[in-house]
Amino acid sequence: MRGGRLSIRSTRKGVSSRRGSQAVEFALCLPILVLVLGGIIEYGLMFNQYLSVLSAARDGSRWGATPGVDGEDAEDEATDQVRESLVMLGLSCTSQQQSLGQCKILSELTDVEGLDAIKVFVELAYEPITGGLLPVPDTLAAESYFVLINQIPDTGTP
Repeated sequence: MRGGRLSIRSTRKGVSSRRGSQAVEFALCLPILVLVLGGIIEYGLMFNQYLSVLSAARDGSRWGATPGVDGEDAEDEATDQVRESLVMLGLSCTSQQQSLGQCKILSELTDVEGLDAIKVFVELAYEPITGGLLPVPDTLAAESYFVLINQIPDTGTP
């Protein structure tokens, strides 16, 4: 202060140093913010694709357990329905992709608590958009069981 007045020069210097510190703080926080945003997007897409795989497995097992599908055809019908469901959900699992190991669809008749059921297992390769920067699984897998209808459960009592 000279003669009761503030010097303009000292005021400007304080403002520019604050602006510089804000730029440094932003530069330090930006990579963290970008990583968090990338993680949100990556895991959101991964969970979306997992839910699609789970939905396709459920559709296949439900379709294989419907009336009009006999036991021998249930496995093939379920597999075909899984493929159709994956296509409708924006994914695919062709026989060529299966031979390359990018996906797997297994349908089989099995026994669940004394009842005939169809089991459908679907596995799809997952390709991360962040290029492996975040820990994500290589494959997404889902399994679903549906009991074939029109069966009388064996309760064990006469």
